[in-house]
Amino acid sequence: MKKRKLWFKIIAIILAILLLGSLGLTIISSLISTVHASEELDELQEQQQANKEEREALESERNDLAAQKYALQNTIANLDKSIETIQAEKEAYDEMIRLTELELDNLAEQVRLLEVQIDYKRVEYEAAVAEEEKQWDIFKLKFRAMEERGNISYFEILFDDLTDFSDLLTRMDMIDEIVAEDAGVIDTMEKAKQEVVLAQQALYDAKEECEAKEQVQRDKQAELEDLIEEATARIRELEDERAAQEASAEELQERIAALEQQIRARESEESRIAARIEELERLELLKNAGVTATGTYLWPSADSYYVTSLFGPRLHPILGYTRNHNGIDIGASYGTKIYASDGGVVITSEESYSYGNYVMIAHGNGRYTLYAHMSQRLVSVDDVVAQGDVIGYVGATGYATGPHIHFEIYENDERVDPLQFFSNYTILD
Repeated sequence: MKKRKLWFKIIAIILAILLLGSLGLTIISSLISTVHASEELDELQEQQQANKEEREALESERNDLAAQKYALQNTIANLDKSIETIQAEKEAYDEMIRLTELELDNLAEQVRLLEVQIDYKRVEYEAAVAEEEKQWDIFKLKFRAMEERGNISYFEILFDDLTDFSDLLTRMDMIDEIVAEDAGVIDTMEKAKQEVVLAQQALYDAKEECEAKEQVQRDKQAELEDLIEEATARIRELEDERAAQEASAEELQERIAALEQQIRARESEESRIAARIEELERLELLKNAGVTATGTYLWPSADSYYVTSLFGPRLHPILGYTRNHNGIDIGASYGTKIYASDGGVVITSEESYSYGNYVMIAHGNGRYTLYAHMSQRLVSVDDVVAQGDVIGYVGATGYATGPHIHFEIYENDERVDPLQFFSNYTILD
């Protein structure tokens, strides 16, 4: 009996030592974990600051390049306006050349017509000269005929067989009429010839005037062609300059895009660091409150184990089209309790148009749970909850056709099917 008691004592002492050793190891492990978490938190905060400074430097460089690109774009816009203005001038010069060519064609036609008229006048002049010579020849023939008939002279015509003074006057009038008639014919021919000469000279003058106008138009055309050549050269220079500016702008855009990519990488790293810092701070909250995440999940309702809607694609009962269901629906009576599936820190406690009243709890290491459509929320952000704590009551707020718990689980920051962690449930068709 004494030996048995002794053995009991020895066994009790050994068990106590083992328990103390285990507790000591747990305490030491906890201390080591706390030190490591603190060191990691310090390192992460330093990384966060360095990452922020690097991001701000990248953003500053990006903004400088964006300002340079904006200035280049303004320069390009001004070059476009200059090119447009000079192009309009060139088109105006082209139109002026077209009108000048039409004027030259018109003047050339006038010159051609004047040359035709000059040729006509030349023929008229030659005919007038021929007619004048003809009348002169006729006049000479008259006198030659009278002389051939008997050396008749004006003296004989006047005094031969003269009867009285009245007869003398009559003969004098007759001679005057003959001379006047012949002289009148010759004078008319001379005047006609002179009129032809004057008309011909007027045509020559008109032709010279047209030819002078033609020269003026040709000079104007040459001047316009020089202006067009200058405008074309200027447009080519501006287009070359614009192409160079455009290339510079594209190069700046490539550099800006590269900086944007680096900035996004820095922002992503900042988000990762911030999430890890937030997670460590939540773990600190849990440790300070004496609460731990078990790593297992508790069914969030003690009153119902009926699953009314599964995880994955489904026809939405309200929206009427197929969409992904990010959790499961647990049918439950209105106002029944909802329990925290594991210990953690409340990171969301609010109302939305789709989830209604909902709560989200972080359990550490990328593990989260979400509870939606509550009639009432009992916890606030940064509250520390233990596994099994009541966090709210069943309701039908948000997109809900009746009272139920919409329940989601995140593993490694990704939504997963909650049913893989449970077996004590019934699926209702």
